[in-house]
Amino acid sequence: MHAGGVHTLYEPVAFSVLMEMNMRRKILMSLTAVVISLAAVLVYAQPEKDVIGTWKMDASRSEFTGSHGAPNDVVIRFEREDGSLRETIKVVNAAGESSRTINYSLDGAETVNGSGDERIKTKVVRRADAIILEWIDDGGTFTRTLKLSNDRRILSIKAHDASADGKIDDLIVLERQ
Repeated sequence: MHAGGVHTLYEPVAFSVLMEMNMRRKILMSLTAVVISLAAVLVYAQPEKDVIGTWKMDASRSEFTGSHGAPNDVVIRFEREDGSLRETIKVVNAAGESSRTINYSLDGAETVNGSGDERIKTKVVRRADAIILEWIDDGGTFTRTLKLSNDRRILSIKAHDASADGKIDDLIVLERQ
């Protein structure tokens, strides 16, 4: 026996058990880090695929702050083709119905849509939990942050319009059709 009261016969066994526990802990921590990294990559890669389809505005859950008021109806259709995301927006309001198709490059590069006064530059910015669609024209920048519900049935869009006339922030809640 030594001064601590434990027989020296048990010391190699205790050391071996501690080493094995330490090794298991390191393996578990490494596996956890790999799983978390893989999950982050999968979440990061999915949003533009998950928005594909047709979405219809839920007026009761949407909030509009601009002087034009809330539209009567908004339907957005997202399609993916090659390296592009195509968005077709149909809006019905007191002035009538309007429709516009916008293309975005999924590699983050700017894309030019339209011509003349209707010319805008578009860009996709990806975040782990959202997609940001950016429109830039001579009048300013219009950004929309798209977030999907966990069940992928509700699309919430925070729209921010910054122009010489001021800033407008709206929340558009859409349901998958």
